[in-house]
Amino acid sequence: MKLLSEVKAKTWIGIAFFVAALYCIARSVILSFSIDIWYDELFTMEFVTRPIGEMLSIAARDVHPPLYYIIVRIFEAALGAAGLIGDAPGQMAPEVLAKLVSVFPFFILMIYAVTVIRKKFGMLAAGIFSFAIVSMPQLPEYTTEIRMYSYAILFVIGLMIHGYLLYESFLAGNERGWDIGNGFAVWFYASAAAYTHYYGALAAGIIYGMLFVIMLVSYVKTMKSDERKSLSFKAFGMLIICMNLTAIAYIPWISVFLSQASAVKANYWIQPVGIRSLGSAVKHLFKGYFVNETLAVIIAVVLFILVAALFIKNFVGLIKSRESEDLFVIMSFLVLPLLVAGGLIASVLLRPVFVNRYMLPAYGCFWLAIAIMASREIEELIEAVKNKKTALLPGCYQVAGAVLAALILLTGIVDFKSFIGNEEYRQVNMEKTLELFDGISSDTIIISNFNHVQGLLGYYLNRNSEDYRIYLYQQEAEPLIDEMVPGLETIDDPVDIANYLEGGKKVLFLGSFNSREVLLQEWDDEFGIKNDNQGSYLMERYWFDVFKLKNY
Repeated sequence: MKLLSEVKAKTWIGIAFFVAALYCIARSVILSFSIDIWYDELFTMEFVTRPIGEMLSIAARDVHPPLYYIIVRIFEAALGAAGLIGDAPGQMAPEVLAKLVSVFPFFILMIYAVTVIRKKFGMLAAGIFSFAIVSMPQLPEYTTEIRMYSYAILFVIGLMIHGYLLYESFLAGNERGWDIGNGFAVWFYASAAAYTHYYGALAAGIIYGMLFVIMLVSYVKTMKSDERKSLSFKAFGMLIICMNLTAIAYIPWISVFLSQASAVKANYWIQPVGIRSLGSAVKHLFKGYFVNETLAVIIAVVLFILVAALFIKNFVGLIKSRESEDLFVIMSFLVLPLLVAGGLIASVLLRPVFVNRYMLPAYGCFWLAIAIMASREIEELIEAVKNKKTALLPGCYQVAGAVLAALILLTGIVDFKSFIGNEEYRQVNMEKTLELFDGISSDTIIISNFNHVQGLLGYYLNRNSEDYRIYLYQQEAEPLIDEMVPGLETIDDPVDIANYLEGGKKVLFLGSFNSREVLLQEWDDEFGIKNDNQGSYLMERYWFDVFKLKNY
């Protein structure tokens, strides 16, 4: 009965984590039913409204591979052909569908959690992983964001899981043959990751590299002994075949990648990296949205220390035991730091190409490794309590695992609750902003001083083929956005504003940042342009004040 209770305790804790993860995903689905998007999502929405050929042509001038856009385009086309996409009653807005498409990979991750991960590492590990991957810092936003990161996470961890299963076939000898099933999955996920995000490609290369080195070293060590027969050369050969097929699959995009790399080297928005980039990366990974900033920092530091301690223990354990499961944990963990190292090195040698969100493709592997490490310690703690063990050192690690799981639960709850609150706040304010847009006539002169706001104004105001013109003051829109979004213009001289007013035009200035006050004062000083502030509005994450300009 005690053993049964122990098993039940581990299982029920894992199930509780898993149910919490399902709740988070369900809330993400509900939160997807809104049309508010931000500037990066604007690229996606403009890409996927075009025919595949045109979309690929435009995507080639962007800075990301095209697979994610193709996926969204397929969903949009399929449901559009069925008459389910549109603005009519009973139809789904294209932004809503795109958000739901971003949630979809997390359902697949849940399936992996309760099947492969549960069978290999137990329900506790599966549950902790399921909850962490949807709720830990930064991740809730990407359950609904209309970008490629949820797919990059899925493809990279899919590659890691099936790569591990292929490695198990390697250890099992030739009795499993070529293991075509896992081989195909390895090739598919690696190729998909590479075509989804360039850091997904780097993560795939890291996983391929680790698997190749481990299999090669293992095979070479046993070549002159009878143990060689216990290893499967066919599984090793399958890995090599997968690596080559992935390289071949990427050939059509190589020229585009080189062109994009050349453009990035010449001019890109990412700031230089340095030692602080490492601290920023750790903060991005562990710091939650606690109201108390000091508490948030303390918990992030504790999480970092606990994770580092368990990693060291597991790394030492791998050296001693050389068990395949230990190897999987270490490999999964290392994908993220190696990805960061690769990004920082490239940023130093070429041009800054690393920002914190580019770590996301490796987050699935990272949190899976942590979930397994924490679950093992909790299981040992339960066993120790059952047998009344009192050894100090093992007890420290066991308590560390339990505390780590508790902090994952606490941080995840706080972060996902904050995500829900932020999304609901944005949705309420977006309704107010859409009402503002409905009251603006197409002959109104609309001026903005922020290119992100200008692009989104053009998107929303002209979504029904209207003829609105939005003027960016003394700046130019990004070339791709200018090409895709209708109605984007530039106004360079405040005398033009005065002339519009003199001609009887209605002129609205949708001003962003504190610089709007400076501009209003300049216009008043030079041309006597007065203004009435008609309120503040939020468009997804962009606040702006609406000023009605007048010349009297």
